Amino acid sequence: MMSSNKLSSILGISTFGESHGPAVGILFDSPIPNKELPLEEIRAVLKLRAPKGLYSTARIEPDDIEILSGVFEGKTTGAPLCIIIRNQAARSRDYEAIKDLIRPGYADYAWLKKYHIFDYRGGGRASGRETVARVIAAELVRTYIPEIKILVSTLQIGEMSSAPGKTAPENTFHWPDADSYTDLLAYVESIRAAGDSIGGIIRVTAENVPAGLGDPIYDKLSANIAKAMLSIGSVRGIMFGDGLELAKKPGSWCNDQFKAGRLQSNHHGGILGGVSTGEELCFDLIIRPVSGISIEQDTIDHDGTDRKISISGRHDSCHIPRLIPVVEAMLTICLADAVQYQKLISRNQDLAGYREALNKLDEDLIMLLKRRKEVVKHVKLYKATHDLHPKDPEREREIAHKVRALAQELDLDVDLVDELMKLNLRISAI
Repeated sequence: MMSSNKLSSILGISTFGESHGPAVGILFDSPIPNKELPLEEIRAVLKLRAPKGLYSTARIEPDDIEILSGVFEGKTTGAPLCIIIRNQAARSRDYEAIKDLIRPGYADYAWLKKYHIFDYRGGGRASGRETVARVIAAELVRTYIPEIKILVSTLQIGEMSSAPGKTAPENTFHWPDADSYTDLLAYVESIRAAGDSIGGIIRVTAENVPAGLGDPIYDKLSANIAKAMLSIGSVRGIMFGDGLELAKKPGSWCNDQFKAGRLQSNHHGGILGGVSTGEELCFDLIIRPVSGISIEQDTIDHDGTDRKISISGRHDSCHIPRLIPVVEAMLTICLADAVQYQKLISRNQDLAGYREALNKLDEDLIMLLKRRKEVVKHVKLYKATHDLHPKDPEREREIAHKVRALAQELDLDVDLVDELMKLNLRISAI
């Protein structure tokens, strides 16, 4: 199977761990060597992600950083960097009473259908607890984009709206309207008291993003940012630039026109054709409420029988304050990845950078070999089930012919590629 836990294709960062497992962590397979590990910066951002006040979960984790490898005397060695944070405040007993029930809004049903097993203790890997690893990873690559400044403000929480500000609000909810902030707190408290939860809309901007990041069609910067944001469990939508207004206005209004060598507007949020324009990057995120509420709901058990469920335990009534550092982290990683890739294709790279890129390509090659081997297993099972001959010489000759033709087209050594494919077939068959 392809790795679905990689944060970056260029930077080579993967995350691991579950909500009620021993630990959550990251593996950075080839960090730049001899760099100071930003321990204080990591600790600071983990505090931003931590629960805040009455509206957050009562699960308080110390989030102590534990370095397993890749650091010597406070600096990276270039070896794989592994950092973990042990889970110390998990209470699995809170979930015993509902372990056979499908929780509405959670990943339980879909993941159970996919894997035929699901860690009901807090949601396992689907829990927001895994985002600890994301904010750690972002601090490790923040120096790759030192000029870029990311700002987040909250446009809406539930039915309350606020006009966006140009500076990062200093209050807990990043609410830019000081006059209505007291009303906002009262509104969120009413949601909490009712045993319910609420979501909202946040606006994300990034200043000093260089022009030229992203590739057309399938690797657009906008597509990669969207994937990064939608990988966050409660993000349900993203709108770049003027968002819904682009569906209402004519092209004469939507087009970002030029004058005196500069764009005169930024309706598309700093990305055109999938590539950054150098203007301010801007997008809005639609955040759904957390699913854990104490109000009784209809559901089913694992056998499909109708049941009732009321979820106890420790949950956020409004998790936007804790979500914002995760959003900033994912955008940081995405932009750092894009900057590193742009250096590679523009040949503005040092030896360490080239070696890092080669390491990622080698990793991708190994993962593809693993994936091919898994598919071959399924093919063998299918043939055995349908009483088909395990060997297909004609098929192997067809593969060899196509591979040799493609190698010639790409100006690769045909004989070496042919030999590589023979090894590939052997690896898949073992």
